[in-house]
Amino acid sequence: MATLWTGGTIYTMAQVGETVEAVLVEDGKIVATGSVDSLSPHATSIQDLQGNVMYPGFVDSHLHIIGYGEKLKHIDVSNVRSKDELLAIIRERMTDVHADQWVIAIGLNETQFEVPMFPTLAELDALGEAHLIIKRSCHHLILANSKALAFAGITNDTPSPEGGVIDKVNGQLTGVLKDAALYMIVNHMPHITPEYIEDALEKAVVSLQSYGLVGGHSEDLSYYGPPIQPIKAFRKIVEAQQSFKVHLLQHHTVFEEIAEMQETASPYLEFGAMKIFIDGAFGGRTAALRQPYCDELDNCGMLVHSTEQLQEYVQLARQHGQTVAVHAIGDLAIETILEVFAAYPPREGQVDRVIHCSLVNEDLLEKLASLPVAVDMQPQFVQGEYAAELARLGEERAQGLHPLKSLLDRGLVVAGGSDAPIEVPNPLYGIYAAVTRRNFGETHDGYNPQEKISRFEAVRLYTVGAAQIIAQDHVRGKIEKGYTADFTVLEEDLFKIDIENIPQVKVTYTVVDGRIVYKNRCKE
Repeated sequence: MATLWTGGTIYTMAQVGETVEAVLVEDGKIVATGSVDSLSPHATSIQDLQGNVMYPGFVDSHLHIIGYGEKLKHIDVSNVRSKDELLAIIRERMTDVHADQWVIAIGLNETQFEVPMFPTLAELDALGEAHLIIKRSCHHLILANSKALAFAGITNDTPSPEGGVIDKVNGQLTGVLKDAALYMIVNHMPHITPEYIEDALEKAVVSLQSYGLVGGHSEDLSYYGPPIQPIKAFRKIVEAQQSFKVHLLQHHTVFEEIAEMQETASPYLEFGAMKIFIDGAFGGRTAALRQPYCDELDNCGMLVHSTEQLQEYVQLARQHGQTVAVHAIGDLAIETILEVFAAYPPREGQVDRVIHCSLVNEDLLEKLASLPVAVDMQPQFVQGEYAAELARLGEERAQGLHPLKSLLDRGLVVAGGSDAPIEVPNPLYGIYAAVTRRNFGETHDGYNPQEKISRFEAVRLYTVGAAQIIAQDHVRGKIEKGYTADFTVLEEDLFKIDIENIPQVKVTYTVVDGRIVYKNRCKE
């Protein structure tokens, strides 16, 4: 049974502007591309694109799928514009819950407030009797009320854990926990049951498919109880339905445990690189910098691990024949891990992955280009908090914020992701941000406009780049013979429409292995 896809514009993404008239699909694979006349005799059915535009299936190269599902389940405060508004929204929710329950708000960005200030612990405690945590948009900082702090045994006398900060003023808890400290609460909340995980995962996959995504590279295995719990959820929701393709990074804390499980992979569930957090984030001033923050001169951020620890983790990955993917935001974090990668390189043909790579200069760019390293970028990061980051880093240093063109010009493999739930996992938002480097509705030339890339390069981040970064570019990321029949079909041509209209383009179909897994009901 072979299906001929035709009747619209079909971009192969093999080279700029290349299109084909038709694509023949059988058993989930592309068996041929070419003209309708040459391929139609081999087809048993025709899928008419009705003038829509087909691309290789878009893939989000870095997100937290279950975490994104949690955001869909809980209170989304990403658009809140004042502390009073934040408190009012949470107060309303807390009046309806039992004292033993947990109220969770996700996406706080205090830099959007006229006065960028967190609520005090007293203000959080006054909202109600339930446990409360508020996750900042960067997910490297949370606010917790006294009941949630007590649940984790955190008191005024509790020291900050290695790689984290329990914030205190004059020896008193503020409710702010940064990086490793926040896991003292969030990794142990009693409602994280198999049913909770499955519900979050199912909600996330449905949403991701509606954005035209056929898959994602996710890191979820160390936050929801023993790693077998999220793995079982992925087996039940993703693998069984065969409608989404997940590539799982493995946090270093559970890497050996997963290796001992000897879990089998499939086209819908793969196990990838060891994941290590090198530093924090700019939002909580925990990204590790070579020089102090401009607005906190005694603070250079923090490295989560010592160089010796990083060497041990990387060597462990190498013993298992595995690559390493690192969260590295600050320039010191990037420099530190690149030195470790240089000392302990992966096998021939493999590449390690630097996720975010948010602050660079010329010498770091040269080091990146000299190593078997790919870069996992989140183009939307240039939008949300650029003004706050500029204040923290200063004009000169900020010229190296969120590079894109500099990486591509040096021949590095670059993939595009959202880091959802931190950003909305709509790849069209990322494509727009990569091309314009400005917020929606703005008209300036872009933040660090020298880092803008072309539309073709931007779409390539979510197609070819996402396949290259996991060494799957021989079977994924293009519309060519022998490749998987994963397609994203849009109503409009991203290469021809007004750039300002890209974020509003509608998804017509999301196609996995030749099967339509999402269809825009408005088109029926």
